[in-house]
Amino acid sequence: MHNESPIIAARAEPRSADSVSSGQAQPTSGRLHQSDSQSHGIEQQRQRAKRTALWVGAIAVLVYVGFILSGVIGR
Repeated sequence: MHNESPIIAARAEPRSADSVSSGQAQPTSGRLHQSDSQSHGIEQQRQRAKRTALWVGAIAVLVYVGFILSGVIGR
């Protein structure tokens, strides 16, 4: 075995005042406020994800109950 790690550590370099004032765009809170069409699409995506999670949960409960019943009936 060797002591070399396959994971490469990344360093965060501090930004200088020159790079901030040189016109590079900084993230703003404006990105948090999206247009109505985008927020409507995201809301639909959340609803689909919630519905999918509920279906997966319901199936998991059914499988769990099935295992319990198979153990009870199998005796």
